[in-house]
Amino acid sequence: MSISLLFTGLVSFFLLYSFGRGKSDQAAVKLLMDLNEAETIKCNNDSEEPDEEDTESTSVSRKIGKSSNQSYNEGGGSSITPCKKTPEMGAEHTPLTSNTTPARWKSEPVLDSSYSYTDKNPDMKLSSIHTQIEDIDKRGKALFKSKNYIEAAEVYTEALVLIENNKKLNEKKSTINFNRHFLTLTNNRSAMYEKAGLPDLALHDCDAILEIDTMHIKARNRKLRILESLSRHSEALVEVCALQLKFMKENKDNIRMGVPVIPPVPQSKLEELMAHILPKEMEAELAKVEKKYSETERPFPSNYTVSQLLQSFSGYNTWVSAAAKDEPLDFLSVQIKTLGEFENERKIELLFRRGRKYAYHKKFADCKIDILEALFHLEKLKLTKEVVIKSRIDARIWEWAGMFRHLCHDLKGASRCYESCLELEPDNVEILVKLAGVEMDDGNYEDALSYFDKALSFDPTATDALLHRANLFLLQKEPLKAKAELVKCLELRPDYSLARLRLATVLMTTEEVSDAQSCLDLAANIDPQSSEVRSYLGEMYFSRGDFAEARREFELAIKYDPENPTAYFNAALVVINSPPAGGVTPDISEAVHLLEKTIKVDPHFYQAYVHLGQLKLSMAMDLTGAKKVVSLYDKGLGYCRRSEEMKDIVSMKILAIAQVEAASILKMDTFAMQ
Repeated sequence: MSISLLFTGLVSFFLLYSFGRGKSDQAAVKLLMDLNEAETIKCNNDSEEPDEEDTESTSVSRKIGKSSNQSYNEGGGSSITPCKKTPEMGAEHTPLTSNTTPARWKSEPVLDSSYSYTDKNPDMKLSSIHTQIEDIDKRGKALFKSKNYIEAAEVYTEALVLIENNKKLNEKKSTINFNRHFLTLTNNRSAMYEKAGLPDLALHDCDAILEIDTMHIKARNRKLRILESLSRHSEALVEVCALQLKFMKENKDNIRMGVPVIPPVPQSKLEELMAHILPKEMEAELAKVEKKYSETERPFPSNYTVSQLLQSFSGYNTWVSAAAKDEPLDFLSVQIKTLGEFENERKIELLFRRGRKYAYHKKFADCKIDILEALFHLEKLKLTKEVVIKSRIDARIWEWAGMFRHLCHDLKGASRCYESCLELEPDNVEILVKLAGVEMDDGNYEDALSYFDKALSFDPTATDALLHRANLFLLQKEPLKAKAELVKCLELRPDYSLARLRLATVLMTTEEVSDAQSCLDLAANIDPQSSEVRSYLGEMYFSRGDFAEARREFELAIKYDPENPTAYFNAALVVINSPPAGGVTPDISEAVHLLEKTIKVDPHFYQAYVHLGQLKLSMAMDLTGAKKVVSLYDKGLGYCRRSEEMKDIVSMKILAIAQVEAASILKMDTFAMQ
């Protein structure tokens, strides 16, 4: 019953985390998360009304508008591109292609010779040029309405050439400025190129507009639309992020106050783009991880993870008792050092006992070294099954070696070790269950089920098999089967607190909340100082919205076992989700600290990377800090064992990169919109 803030889209992300160190108004958050159906991006390219959708008017553009923050001839000059006439390009449904590349227009400008003014009165000459531009614009509109898109583009180019050749006049002090003309005409020409099936030329014009006016909504929407049509989905995602950043910046006060606002891009658009981008990125990230760990061993899990795994088997108490009776570590180490060169069997025995003693003290990394060294010497001896049975060698060596190889995700090596153990003990139920676990981690659910069935055929009362088969049913999304297994397990072993915790999880899934609470209460009575039990209780309170009680339980979980990563993670979620009290916003820095602590005690806790990255991205004071979030996600990916774990981090990495790029093109230097 893990708690997770599911990432519901870029809007939701910025609402939760973008405004300083606090959190937005809860009503606003709920509102925008429910606005998935609101669509403001116009994707229909067949509009026939030139002044409303695809084109703009020049008749009211004698001054620079508020959105023009740069002169059209700054940073690269005007964008005058060619339009080649071909019979088919004027067709209404010509498909978008990318075979044409932008180039400079080489023609001479068209000037009306009836106007003859000197530079002594630039306003008069500019006024005459403005009149010509308006006349040309009207011709373009008429051609647009008659669907002569290529001819319309040529007409708009004619006006742009006129502006290009008179830009020096525009630089002089004058009451008239051509900047808005340039933007409007370039936007209109871009619309014509798009409709004529010339996407590269349309994109070139969009870029020219956005170089001057980064907030030009029509140009950015058109660019998004064309990039999608060309299957350039990663670039399209950057445009979505740019639209969202602009929206958040302009509406931050309304969102804080809970005033209804409609996001510029629907949730469905983001999901659609991610559906195209994610599979390829997942494939690339998996290849990187596989390459890395083909050369080096995978990171070893945290002490807490190993301890929980050991305790999930009934043989736990047996080996703990044996380890408690073993000699101290120092004594065993001295004995190993004094062994002769040919005392291999004795060395194997002592390495195993010292490794078990390390496990007793929860020094699992040291335990792994001793166990695998013992296995190395054992395999060198190449002993027959009969010799091993007669010797002092414990079959548990193969079992423990299998467990450590499994923990390092060496699934084939783990299977070989467990099968060697089964050759000596063919009816060992615990080994069969562990083999099933290997198959589960490898995604072979049917093979895992066969091992469970075999184990239960040897011992129908094997609680290990029932508990872990319930986990398999949960993975297969069959909660009712899982529930039946756990109920039977508890009938056989009523004091099995781990089974009660798993049953509580299943009951929450089936919405049997009161029964889930009863399970947790019984588990708390059995083991009141269990960190795991306290963490589960906290999650129950969290699901009810009782954040104060949830926080108290998570703090107890941390107290009873400071190495429990789930307790820190869930405490961070309480901080993030607690509604503001008395005007005081949640302390996001505390949530960051708790998430960092989660990763410190368990670097494999992949959900912590997802949430920590979101918080750090929103709090980044500059884009350099934002880029560090991508490095954080890369670190998390290095600890993932399965593609399911990688998916959330890869998704957030894709979005983080797109957000940083969007902020760069919008000339923003931070995501903190105070």
